[in-house]
Amino acid sequence: MKKEVVVEGMKCEGCANTVREKFEAIEGVKSVTIDLKNKKVVLESQSIIDKETLVSVLSDTKYSVVD
Repeated sequence: MKKEVVVEGMKCEGCANTVREKFEAIEGVKSVTIDLKNKKVVLESQSIIDKETLVSVLSDTKYSVVD
């Protein structure tokens, strides 16, 4: 399954790496691709990952899922 979301707050590769690490830690996530310029994140997973899960894993960071 693929899911694409926009993550606000990413400004550099370090930011993107933090978001990638957080999303890769979600059970079932196979890959995370980040388009830093457009703030888009594409997740590939074994099952559906809801927005609430994505928001939750970023809750202790300065990044936020907008959709």
